Amino acid sequence: MNLSNKISGIELKVRELAFKLERLKRENAVLRDENKELRMEIEALQVNPEANGHSSAETLDNEENGNDLASDQLKEKIDQYIKEIDKCIEWLHNY
Repeated sequence: MNLSNKISGIELKVRELAFKLERLKRENAVLRDENKELRMEIEALQVNPEANGHSSAETLDNEENGNDLASDQLKEKIDQYIKEIDKCIEWLHNY
């Protein structure tokens, strides 16, 4: 392989990496926005449980009846998104 072909191959790989980087940046931005929206939803529900269509008494009854599981699952999902975003940011910083 001559030098020109090697350089062309390297250029192609650099373009592919640049494309992947841009795709990851867009995906990261989407995940950040989604994460922000979910945090705002959680905050709104914590401040005003009636916004979810339940009265305060219903909310208390639901919590007493074990519906904390849904809240825990939501928190776990948010934590998972945060970890994925952190991995993307770390990956971007390493490249």
